Amino acid sequence: MIGNIIKSFMCKRNLECNGFRSSINGADLPPSKRKRVENLPVLQCDNQQSPVCSKKNKTEISNDITSSARRDLTEPKRVGISLTNYFSIEQLKDHIYNLSQHNQGSTGNRTERSVSENVNVCQLCGIHKLVFVPTPIYCSSCCKCIKRNLIYYWFVDEDGGRHCYCTKCFRKCCVDDNVSSRGLSISKNKFQKAKNNDRNEESWVQCDKCECWQHQICALYNAKKDLEGQAKYICPFCCLKEFEAGEHVSLPVSIGAQDLPRTMLSDHIEQRLFTSLELERNERAKLSGHDANEVPGAADLIVRVVLSVNRNLRVNQQFLDIFHNEGYPPEFQYKSKVILLFQKIGGVDVCLFGMYVQEFGSECAPPNRRCVYISYLDSINYFKPDINTVKGEALRTFVYHEILIGYMDYCKKRGFTTCYLWACPSVKGEDYILYCHPKSQKTPKPEKLRLWYKSMLRKASEEDIVVNYTNLYDHFFVPSTRNGAAHLPYFDGDYWSGAAEDIIRNIEKENRGDKVKKLITKSTLKAIGHDNVYADATKDILVMQKLGQTILPVKEEFIIVNLHVVCTNCQQAILSEGRWSCKQCKNFHICTKCLTLQKTHTSSNGEVHLLSEVVVDEDDIPASTEDQDAIIENDIFENRHSFLSFCEKNHYQFDSLRRAKHSSMMILYYLYKNIYLSKTDSGFEKEQFEGQGPLKVKLMGVLVHASQCRAILSNPCSFSGCLKIRELFQHVSRCSVRVAGGCALCRKIWSLLHWHSQTCQDNSCLVPRCKDIKKHVA
Repeated sequence: MIGNIIKSFMCKRNLECNGFRSSINGADLPPSKRKRVENLPVLQCDNQQSPVCSKKNKTEISNDITSSARRDLTEPKRVGISLTNYFSIEQLKDHIYNLSQHNQGSTGNRTERSVSENVNVCQLCGIHKLVFVPTPIYCSSCCKCIKRNLIYYWFVDEDGGRHCYCTKCFRKCCVDDNVSSRGLSISKNKFQKAKNNDRNEESWVQCDKCECWQHQICALYNAKKDLEGQAKYICPFCCLKEFEAGEHVSLPVSIGAQDLPRTMLSDHIEQRLFTSLELERNERAKLSGHDANEVPGAADLIVRVVLSVNRNLRVNQQFLDIFHNEGYPPEFQYKSKVILLFQKIGGVDVCLFGMYVQEFGSECAPPNRRCVYISYLDSINYFKPDINTVKGEALRTFVYHEILIGYMDYCKKRGFTTCYLWACPSVKGEDYILYCHPKSQKTPKPEKLRLWYKSMLRKASEEDIVVNYTNLYDHFFVPSTRNGAAHLPYFDGDYWSGAAEDIIRNIEKENRGDKVKKLITKSTLKAIGHDNVYADATKDILVMQKLGQTILPVKEEFIIVNLHVVCTNCQQAILSEGRWSCKQCKNFHICTKCLTLQKTHTSSNGEVHLLSEVVVDEDDIPASTEDQDAIIENDIFENRHSFLSFCEKNHYQFDSLRRAKHSSMMILYYLYKNIYLSKTDSGFEKEQFEGQGPLKVKLMGVLVHASQCRAILSNPCSFSGCLKIRELFQHVSRCSVRVAGGCALCRKIWSLLHWHSQTCQDNSCLVPRCKDIKKHVA
């Protein structure tokens, strides 16, 4: 009732009321008591001398309409649609203060609502309109971003997909009355002309108690939890007043990054990170002459793996055609993973760091066997505290380095031998993983980024995690014994493989058959050890030459890290049967298969050095790299493009801390919902009671009873099963392993809670987590 009244009032454009005209920008209000809009209703005054209404007039208008209707409604329930509803009084004050600093004109520790002549401003940040960074629009033909304020053409296909073309490509692809591009032919009449000048403002929400408006981002409001608009939203100011009056309704602990599934990998990285941070803090304390607890240190850090799925990488056919005589694999199996770092800042788990990796295990065919590829890294500079370590590097750099070293250490322990890195900074204005970085965060120059990686690798070398490192050019293109492209690893989205395929296309376009051979003289072929070769082999050599020329100027960007000792002769990692090493030449090692009877080698300066046998402990190197962690499927993080598209579509930006908090909150909401539902769909809960219908009904009754029972555990009630369920409750409240860590008891109680919530119709149910499960599964 009230929702319809509010909707009819606020959505009528140019409604006259006591000399004031009210207009609304954006979507209609939802049919609910709580008013939530995409853009704040702007009150305009007909009197030119008074362009903005007073707060009194706006309040009177709102109160006159809503007061009578509210008498007939049941009071909506608070279900935690804002993260601030879970905050302590200190966190609320801190949140309000930090938002007040967002407006540069604000000063002081503000814990009371600001009184402004302009009632159309957010009561938290003190700003009216805040506009998102425009969502990038990419041309479907040339794949380039269409610049702002330029004309483009678009159409929607049968599946609902939107395809856009820049003016240049649209005209180029026009043939008669059709537009032909990438194998598609679309009627010209289906296209619409548009200008890339959309402006998207931040959405608003109104407090159900004081009826003041705030930006949804400032309010840490999750609109996805309340699609029907029936939940109660209480703003931070009103929550503070409830605290002071002793009326605040405590809510269960909010679901955060710590509730995401733990894995062996995330635990390994976390434990190493925490240990390293403690040692670093002790060093700073010792240097300053204080106790460790008296110097600032990083806190509330959480590492989680949010994607871990098996993938097949198909090799481009043009690439395969070159190696049809060498048995190059048509596809490679690998595991794709995403690792995130969160830090709790102002009561919110903020995503600070992300990393995409590809793991090609022992079962994978050469040349990818036992390789890992760190394809993308990204971070934002909100890490706390913003201080330097004893050695002078930023503490956040120390943390990010430790995550990388921890990952490589874990891979080495699993039996991976080589790690590949591409140290290439993003182009200005484009993002790798996290959408829309702060303007204050500068994109590193290529040289600085390489130094960043090499600094990390030096640390790893000091701990014997990294044996040595080189670059792609020096490793594959300089020695004549390794001049075939078939020796190069093939990764998903890697630069060199894409460049090689472009070179192949150009060669095939310009030359046919044996004509390729004429591009390389016989003397050149003979000099590099090739003579009387067939055309495809010549093409292979030509590809390597051109690719080497392309990579040479930026060769330091393509880093190869050896996690185990590599044979100098065959370039294979020495995993068993021992090795022979030179004590004078640090990186000279020979495997047993390549060892000659002489057991000596000649150094670069002509000296003859003896080789000493080194026994390899085979127990330290697993025969298989099989991953013991569970599969974690996730549509959002399927690849970096899907995640960026998800963030762009929903305006989950990281260009300010307030937006980074809200974006992280929403990403965690989707992550939890995605992972939880995948567990449910895969039979996670069902397996506990499969084929035991009567038992399940009985257990549901025990669960409800135990949730309401007030008997003490030392003298339990006589209800059958009550004591057992309450002991499980007690275990869950204390357990640090949890379901994500594999605790069987937690798994059982969580299964019971899920089964209960599926059939429960009681809005006041006392069963733990019943409301939360309903809310997240809905």
